[in-house]
Parts: sequence; C-alpha cells; structure tokens
Amino acid sequence: MTIEELWQEMEAESPANVAWLTRYARPETGEKVLVALEDTTRARALLVPVTKAMLPPRREWPECRGLELISVSFGSQLYLGVRLRDLACSDVFTTLAEDVALRLVGEQDAAIGLLSRLRRWQQFLTAARDGLSVETQRGLWGELQVLRSHLVAALGAATAVEGWKASAAAHQDFQFPIGAVEVKTTAAKQPQSVRITSERQLDDTGVGSLFLQVVVVDEREVPASGNAPGQSLPALIAEVRSQLAADANTLDTFNDRLFDRGWLDVYANRYEGRRWTVRSEHTFQVRPGFPRIVESELVVGVGDVNYAVSLAACSPFAVSVSDMLSVLSNLGTQSKPESSGSL
Repeated sequence: MTIEELWQEMEAESPANVAWLTRYARPETGEKVLVALEDTTRARALLVPVTKAMLPPRREWPECRGLELISVSFGSQLYLGVRLRDLACSDVFTTLAEDVALRLVGEQDAAIGLLSRLRRWQQFLTAARDGLSVETQRGLWGELQVLRSHLVAALGAATAVEGWKASAAAHQDFQFPIGAVEVKTTAAKQPQSVRITSERQLDDTGVGSLFLQVVVVDEREVPASGNAPGQSLPALIAEVRSQLAADANTLDTFNDRLFDRGWLDVYANRYEGRRWTVRSEHTFQVRPGFPRIVESELVVGVGDVNYAVSLAACSPFAVSVSDMLSVLSNLGTQSKPESSGSL
C-alpha cells in the first residue's frame, strides 16, 4: 500500500483511545519507519526510530512551512517525526513522506537522514504555494528540450542526466568532463539578445569547451484542458521520463534534479495552461573574442554581474548542434569547430 492509502485506512477507523495509530511505511524492506495518525487531532505524521544519542538538539531542527518536527515514545522506543500542521500542505506532505521513507532505506542514522531531507524540502515548501514563475517555467522547458532532443541521444541517458545540474548554484546548466552548455530560452518574436546572470556563466576557465545554446520558442497561454498547439511543461517532463524509463537510477537522478528546480508532480496541473513550440535553435561556442564579461576581467569590488549579450555579435561564433555534440561526446576535438554561419 502507498503511504497515502495507509493514512486513509487509519482515518477510516473509529477513535481507538490511543495516542497514535501506526503502520509500517515499507514493511517489505524491514525498515521501522512508521506512518502515523494522531488519534485525537487526526493529524498525519511520519515517524523514524532513533536513540537518545542520535536525537539532535531542538535548535538544529529545521522549520518547515505547514509542518512541525516532533519526538514521541512508544514504550522504550523513541521516534523523531514530522507532523502535518496545515491541511493546505496535505498533498505536498504525502509526497514528502514518500520521499523520506524511500531515502531512509538503509540509512544508519535515521535522525540525520530525516533532518537532511527536511532541510532540502524547507526552501521548496516556503515557495510551493506560489509555484514556478513563467520565466522559470520557460527556462526549465528549454533545458529539458535540449536534454531530450540532443544530449540523451548523443551522450547516453546516464551521462546526459548526470550532467544536468539544475541548481541555481551551478554556473552552467549542463556540465560534462570535456565541456559545458548554458541554455537560454527566449519567447521574444525577434530576439536581439539573451541575458547572462553572472560573470561565471560564460567563463570557460577550467571548463574545457563551453557552448551557449539559445532556444527560441513560441509561447502561448491556452485552456488547461483540450487540444492546443505546443507542448506543456508536464507533457515534456513525461516524455523525458519515458525516454529514461529503462534506467531506474537515471530516472531517479532526473526526478531529483526536477525537485531541485522546484517541480512537484502534485502541482503539475498548474502548468498545463502554457504551451511552447521551438521556433529555432542557435548554437555558439564560447572562445576568445566572444562577447562576455568574465570574473578575471572585473575590477576589485565588482561582482554579481547581470548583462545582455547581442545575438548578432555572437554570430561569428556560431556552430552546428552536431559540432557541439561531437565535442561533448569526445568524438571531435576541443579546438574551434568550423562556423555554421550567422543568425
């Protein structure tokens, strides 16, 4: 049974005059993680067994919107758990519980494992109600388009997904042993420039071969139901998952990367009302002379640079997608590919 089904089963039971109703979350694994329901308040919880020595001090417990950390004892066994406090977070809490129960399989220190996963969820839960901005949706769609249409076929699913960094802390969207790719997605009718958000984004120091992939899209707001031109973000995610289905580990990595970008399947319907179609793609190799600002050229005291790059000025550095993929897959050389022309 799923964790949601276990909670529903306990909620259907009559009050039992006990503090907690419990079920094992994953009895088939031998793990002692409990799905729990507080009998008086009917609050849902997930509990993991710990020892007093494993229990961190309360000052180290993370604060998560709509949830609260608790410690309870059943006989001589101490549990650290997370309890649902705000019913508006019920759907997210179910996904969180499934994630935590899965990740704690084989975990030696359950308390550290639980707190680690909650810290990862902390920022996401804070922003979950607002959802992904249109700009974030567009950027994610463009990255997934490059992953699905180019990188998986050329590099293999495992390498391509592992190279997708997805995190705001990464300087480029895709990083591989021999090079990197920064993806910019624009819905401008006649794009003149793309925005670069740091002095490291187009800095090829220590990167190998660096490419800028510009994805120009047609973007439409459409009814969430019914047929409409273009592809929604949930539909593209489903396609990539189907592409990766034969490799469970790679699919897990992909889902982790999606989470890092703020994606949860439970909110997929939010994103059905916007569709994208690729109008064109332009590939540039970043090398000496490319129009950019890099860290080594900044004067002392200047940083956190945000600037626009003219696509017309990039045209002398245009290469084909196949050139880029040849370099990244180590089939070509890291020297300058032949120019494929301008925009």
